Amino acid sequence: MSDFQQQKRDLVIIGGGAGGLVVASVAAQLGLDVVLIEKNPQPGGDCLHYGCVPSKALLKVAQVAATIRHADDYGIDVGAPEIDMVRVNAAVQHAIDTIQPHDSRERFEALGCEVITGSASFVDAHRVQVNADIFTAKKIVIATGSAPFIPPITGLADVDYLTNENMFSLPALPETLLVLGAGPVGVEMAQAYARLGSKVTLIETAPQIMPSMAADIAASLSEVLIAEQVDIVTGKAVQRVHQHEAVIEVELADGSSIRGDKLLVATGRRAAVSQLALENAGIEYSTRGVVVNARMQTSVKHIYACGDVSGQLALTHVAELQAGVVIANLVFKLPKKISQQAIPAVVYTEPECAQIGFTEAELEAKQDYSIVRFEMAALDRAIAENKKTGFAKLLVRKGRVIGAQMVGPHAGDVIHELGLIMHQKIKLSKLTDLVHAYPSYAQINKRVAGAYFSPALYSDKTRSVVKWLHRLLP
Repeated sequence: MSDFQQQKRDLVIIGGGAGGLVVASVAAQLGLDVVLIEKNPQPGGDCLHYGCVPSKALLKVAQVAATIRHADDYGIDVGAPEIDMVRVNAAVQHAIDTIQPHDSRERFEALGCEVITGSASFVDAHRVQVNADIFTAKKIVIATGSAPFIPPITGLADVDYLTNENMFSLPALPETLLVLGAGPVGVEMAQAYARLGSKVTLIETAPQIMPSMAADIAASLSEVLIAEQVDIVTGKAVQRVHQHEAVIEVELADGSSIRGDKLLVATGRRAAVSQLALENAGIEYSTRGVVVNARMQTSVKHIYACGDVSGQLALTHVAELQAGVVIANLVFKLPKKISQQAIPAVVYTEPECAQIGFTEAELEAKQDYSIVRFEMAALDRAIAENKKTGFAKLLVRKGRVIGAQMVGPHAGDVIHELGLIMHQKIKLSKLTDLVHAYPSYAQINKRVAGAYFSPALYSDKTRSVVKWLHRLLP
C-alpha cells in the first residue's frame, strides 16, 4: 500500500449515475468534502448514455416515421419516409449532448465536488482504492448502477448481439431484428425499430409481454404491436443461439427457430458489484445487489447504497428517491425510511403504459376492493385525435385508490395525479371535485373516478331520495 497516495474525505461516492449525482450535488453544496468516483469519462450513468434518454429520443424519431406513414388517415398525402440511420443516430446523440452539461464533471467540480475517473474497489470498510489513490472516508455511498444481464443461453456468447449499450449507434437499419426479452426495453425498441422499417420478432419466455405489468396492460399493448407488424412469441424458452455469417438464428425449446440480421438482448439487468471487492468491507450482497435496509444502509452502517445496485426497482426516479433517503440520513442525520407505496412504472411505447400501486394479481387473495375502468375510446380528446386505444383502471378500497393502471396517450404523465392521491391517502371523492380542463387526457382520471361513484349515485335508493325531496321541498 506504500505506492498509493492516502487521502481523507468526508464522503466517497462510487458511481456517477442518477443516485450518486443527487447525493454528490447536495453534499458538496452543503460543504462536505466529497469525492465522486465514476468509471466513465463523464458522469450521467446508464440512463443518460445508454438508457432512458437515447431510447426516448429514438422512440420520438420512430413516432414521426409512423405519423408520416399514416398521414392519409388525416387527409394528408405524403410518400413513405426514408430512414437515414446516421442522421437518426445524430438526433439521438443530440439529446444526450444537450443533457450532459447538467451531469458533467465540470458542473460537479464547480459545485465543490472532486470527480475522479476510474474503477473503485474497497480496501476495507473505510478505505476505497481508485487508480493510484486510496481514500479514507467517514461515510461511503455505493451507486454503481447495473449492467445488462446476459442469460446463459447456449451459443449466445459466440454471437454478435446487441444490448442497450451499443444499440443506439447502428450504421444501418436492420432488415430483421430479433429481440430477446419483452420487458420495457424490449417492447420499446421492438416498436421503435418496427416503425423505422425493420421486421421485428419479440421473444419472451413468460406467458405475456411485460411480465411486471398488469395482464390487461400487456394484452392492450400486444394488440398494438401486432397491428404494427411485430411478431410476438411468448411462453417459449430459448434453447440455443447461433450465427451463420450475417444471419443469427434463435432456437426455441419447442423445436422452432427464428432468424434475423441483428439480435437485441433485453433480458433485464444485474447490479454492478463484481469489481467493488465488497467482501473486503464486510458488505453483504447477492446476485440481486447490495443488501440495504429501509434507510438505504448496507450491512456496514456507515456505508449506504442507492440506485440499481441496491437490487430494488431499477428505475431512475427510484434511484433519486433512494438518494433523498441517503441524504436525509447521512447528511442531515434524520432517521428517514424509504416508502415505495406510490412509485409509478411507465413503458414509453405508443400508447404509453403506466401503473402504480397494487395490481389485481397481487390482490387476488384479498377481496375487499373494487375495480372500476374507463375506456380511452370514450374520452373526447382521444376521439378528436384518433388515439382511442387504452383505458384507465382503478383498484379502490374503502374509498381510496390502492392501485391504478393506464394505457393511452401521455399515460406516464396523467397517472401522477392518481399517484398523488395515493401518496397522500386522499379519498377518491376529492378527485371528482377537481376541475379538469376540457378536452384533456387528464380528464380520464375524473371520468374513471366518476365511474366508481355512478352505481351509488344512480341507484334505486338515491332515486327514491330525490323523488322524496322534490315532493316535500319547493
